[in-house]
Amino acid sequence: MAYVASNILKSDSKKRKVEVIITKGLPDRKRSRIEAKCKRKAALLSLLRGKQVLEKEKEINEDDSVKNKKGKNNVLVNCLPDFMSGENKDSVVSNIKALAKMQQETLVHMKKRQGTPELLLKFPALDISETSTDLYSKSEVSPPLFLTDLQQLLLYATIGPAASFKPRWCQLKNSNKVSSTFLIVLKSVSLADFRKHKECFPNLIKHFKQAVEMISPTQFGNTAEEEFFRVPVSVNHLWKLGVTRSKGKQLMAQSLKKERDVHPVKYAGPDAFPRTLLLLNPLQLAQENYPLPVKTENDCYKEYVFSQDTYEKVTDQSPLFGLDCEMCKTADGKNSVTRVSLVNEKMETVYDTLVKPKYKIIDYVFQFSGITPKMMEPVTTTLQDVQHKIKSLLPKDAILCGQSLNFDLDSLKMFHPYVIDTSTIYNLSGFKNKKVGLKRLTSHFLGKEIQCGNQGHSSVEDASASIQLVLLKLKHSLEFGDLALYSGPLIDCDWKIPREISSESYAIHGNRKYFFNAGEKSIYRSFFEILTENEKKSLMIDREVVTHFYENEPMILESKTTDVEAVATAQKSLYNNDFTWLQLNGFHEILHTSPDTHGIKDCFCMLDSQVGKLLESMFSKMMVAVLLTGRNSDKYECENAMTLVKIT
Repeated sequence: MAYVASNILKSDSKKRKVEVIITKGLPDRKRSRIEAKCKRKAALLSLLRGKQVLEKEKEINEDDSVKNKKGKNNVLVNCLPDFMSGENKDSVVSNIKALAKMQQETLVHMKKRQGTPELLLKFPALDISETSTDLYSKSEVSPPLFLTDLQQLLLYATIGPAASFKPRWCQLKNSNKVSSTFLIVLKSVSLADFRKHKECFPNLIKHFKQAVEMISPTQFGNTAEEEFFRVPVSVNHLWKLGVTRSKGKQLMAQSLKKERDVHPVKYAGPDAFPRTLLLLNPLQLAQENYPLPVKTENDCYKEYVFSQDTYEKVTDQSPLFGLDCEMCKTADGKNSVTRVSLVNEKMETVYDTLVKPKYKIIDYVFQFSGITPKMMEPVTTTLQDVQHKIKSLLPKDAILCGQSLNFDLDSLKMFHPYVIDTSTIYNLSGFKNKKVGLKRLTSHFLGKEIQCGNQGHSSVEDASASIQLVLLKLKHSLEFGDLALYSGPLIDCDWKIPREISSESYAIHGNRKYFFNAGEKSIYRSFFEILTENEKKSLMIDREVVTHFYENEPMILESKTTDVEAVATAQKSLYNNDFTWLQLNGFHEILHTSPDTHGIKDCFCMLDSQVGKLLESMFSKMMVAVLLTGRNSDKYECENAMTLVKIT
């Protein structure tokens, strides 16, 4: 029989009531559970009460450390209920001591962690150790990263939550504890150079444990500084980044005027604003993991094809097509496309076909795909057949619409430059990175129910819903259906519409220029202006041929003629700035002299030595990144970039 006895423990500040359950005649398992619960409650109470008593006894016995130590044990014992047996008391006291020790260790560890910034990669890093023979993990492959990914990390490390985006490729804990950021750029040095001449970079290997491959900006006709110092923002995200409504409308008007000047077609029809303003820009395509026609060391896109042989420039008159795919799990461990549907603006199904995967289907995932074994028995259409058909159906300036269309294009193994993603143009949560499913969007805005019942999804239905959502937004405004556009403090700021990348650049030959030439699709902010707004100091150390482009920027400029002078200046300025850009041009300058292998190795050793001197001079809690920019090795090939990053 069980009964409850209550004991009131008195304190100077308040009374606490402890219920102690004493068991007799209960089954062993039930009794042990009750006793354990009793011990936990008693231990918790003792810790809470003991903390107050310890503080008082510490004041009394501050000159007698031994007595004070004994006092702690007495406090723990005296806090226990008087009616507990001696054996139980000993057990509880032992537990209390262990808990107190664990609590103290945890507090010390937490305090230490809270004061130190920590960088954790979300993607597999390159193995840059001296003993490694392959930079890549055999089990994991990192998705393509761009220089804007590094830009976002350093911006977030410098100004914290005031940055528009958190880096997608890593997690920075305690960003407010980062003392300053420092970027060292080795111009024209590539990942391939590092891999081939690893013995020339002992300081990089010694000081850095984390490194990632990045797409060299030379692949799309930019330099590292041009790519890094422009912070891209799509026009439809102006309000998300805190721009005043009047400023946003002014910029929209400017973009519309520019569009009409370039394409003097009378703007008419149901659209309330140009549909090109909803297109994902290059940064957003990368952030949303869309397949992009870039060259990587692991050649992850070697089987992908363009959606057109040639493209035309997108305009506000370009046609919209809804695209959706259904997937099944196949023997290669991946989700393979088994149905493809394409719908035009008139809600006409222009293409709908089942697709036979390359590998055997092991799970039809019927509740989602709606695909059955019987449906797939007569199918002979291959993925290559679908790719050719889509090429023949789409106009050269077609805009594809869909919900998280990156998964569909990835399964189709196709590149397409003009995309409107309904998961990014609608937002019901008010949070920038929280997406809402197509089913809920369709129900909320179109008043229709899709993906109902137990017969799986219909790709025709989903494609139609996506294009209807896009058309609905085009009838209203950029803000329509996007609660996040109203979040954040409103400030006024200067924005820049960039020059177009020259289509003649050999680095962006063929169709690739349509993916990276964002002049029509985006506006940019200056990296230095953002830092200045947040009261951060900036320093740029480079050759005069680079610094003269930034004379009007709000920062300190130092033009140096040699790398030795540049490094010396950087060492003197370590404590004076929140962000420092240092570009070493030694290797870039000797490339024009066609150096032999010995000359190349000497140059790499010199660069590594200079970087080593800087790293030895840096103080605690600095975020340091070393960027190997990569370069074009011939007319069409590109050697990619590599970024090494650490917190000192």
